[in-house]
Amino acid sequence: MDFSESPRVATVRATVRQFVEKELLPLEPQLARQGFVALLPTLKEKRERARQTGLWAAHLPEKHGGAGLSLTEFAHMSEELGKTPIGHYTFNCQAPDVGNMEILIEHGTPEQKEKFLAPLVRGEARSCFTMTEPEFAGSNPVWMGTTARKDAGDWVIRGHKWFSSGMDGSAFAICMAVTNPDADPHGRASMIIVPTGTPGF
Repeated sequence: MDFSESPRVATVRATVRQFVEKELLPLEPQLARQGFVALLPTLKEKRERARQTGLWAAHLPEKHGGAGLSLTEFAHMSEELGKTPIGHYTFNCQAPDVGNMEILIEHGTPEQKEKFLAPLVRGEARSCFTMTEPEFAGSNPVWMGTTARKDAGDWVIRGHKWFSSGMDGSAFAICMAVTNPDADPHGRASMIIVPTGTPGF
């Protein structure tokens, strides 16, 4: 595999490097003193500036509102963004939203894409991912106790999750739960969208 920098990658790197150095690194003392939530009004302005670079949600295809970078191109961009803890968030390509956007693009219904994906891509919402459970070792989808079953058209989920990436401030979760306990180990679980305002969440 060729990891050399194409002219496009060199341009992306230069743009992102300059943005990080000028716009984001000076915010780190405030981030350290006051925390992420206190910085959100400023980050909202920075996100608008990031959008103007043309590299907003760069991991997504252009038809879905992204910049259409390939995985290796995005890796080069990520190397620059990773120089600050607020880099990926500012360009709307932070975990777990990156993966959740891709899941919704590939597997979401039209209604789910409109309700959950579109606000995520626009940067109007954040999401989280819930798989890990305190009763089992690590993030292993074949070792889960959380179950989901259909009840009058709704999914009823019972379980205990922790280390849910991106939970604080998220609008919805993609939750992994066992829906087919009799299937082979890698076919037991499903991913279910759960708005974080759902009773019992």
